[in-house]
Amino acid sequence: MKSDVPEHSMRLTGSSAPFALAAALAAAALFILAAAEDPGAAFAAFFLSPFRPTVLANLIEQAAAPCICALGTALVFRSGDFNLGGEGQAYAGAALSVLALLAVPALPGPVGLAAGLAVGAAAGALVAFPSALSRRNAGADVLLSTFLVSQAVVLVLDWAIAGPFRDASSNLIATPVVAEAYRLPRMLPPSWLSFAPLLAAAGAFCMDRFMRTSRRGLELSLYGRNPRFARTMGFRVEAYAFWPLLVSGALNGIAGALLALGANGRAVRGMTGGIGWNGISIALLAGNDPRWILPAALFFSWLETGSRQASILAGIPADVGTLAKALVLLVATARFLGGRGREVRS
Repeated sequence: MKSDVPEHSMRLTGSSAPFALAAALAAAALFILAAAEDPGAAFAAFFLSPFRPTVLANLIEQAAAPCICALGTALVFRSGDFNLGGEGQAYAGAALSVLALLAVPALPGPVGLAAGLAVGAAAGALVAFPSALSRRNAGADVLLSTFLVSQAVVLVLDWAIAGPFRDASSNLIATPVVAEAYRLPRMLPPSWLSFAPLLAAAGAFCMDRFMRTSRRGLELSLYGRNPRFARTMGFRVEAYAFWPLLVSGALNGIAGALLALGANGRAVRGMTGGIGWNGISIALLAGNDPRWILPAALFFSWLETGSRQASILAGIPADVGTLAKALVLLVATARFLGGRGREVRS
């Protein structure tokens, strides 16, 4: 029986991923050649500086939150839906986790940190809830609803951080700093490396086991490929149209909380900086396969770190990393949509 809904699964080892990576690196190299006065120094700064010990530790830390966002995105893609609300969900997780911890400054450190992450997860899931509910009950298009709800949340949180919850003693548009005991402990000072990458790796492992070995995971994948067949087989299709979006929102919220409780220690206006869109790019590059999401996140983090190092050390514009990531997204998306088109024509 042919699937009415194409399988949203490319693998990193497929033909699109090597081409996407090569295109990104070639674009970065051409940009450096065109913009740098000393191309040799710029190449060394971009390609090699990220592997210095302290910089590498920060690179790994920087990959953790986008990796967790990508896991949530991949889960929704595997269910046959889309979540374009990752930005607002992560922002809500960041802001509400900080505000909750500011309200209870006397908890034991580990308890407060766990509570902050839990609040972040709940906040992200809450932002995703209207879209999930309308999807389950009315078959609403989550591609549009997740984006619109997210944008509304971003505007509200921008106002809240710049207004009633702003730290008047700071030059930043940000909340007050949470208690030091609530922040992610640094494993390798002076870098900001924490347990966040371990949490991301554990999440990828658990999701991989769930999707490949559990009954619910296999049913979810089948539902994503062919909802009609899943309904015929007696699967609880209403549930599979609902909870993946909630879990995705929760994961985005956790990612935002990790950002806020890490190096920042507070919620800063606009702090998520496109993390939701990076999560989509990483998930597409990894083919929605949890085993490849962490390597893809590390690659994106390397692009960002390399462009930042090249900007500081060699004076080239920092946009080189953005350009490279945009090419990765373009190639991966073209492959994804091309696969869908071939599936529909067949």
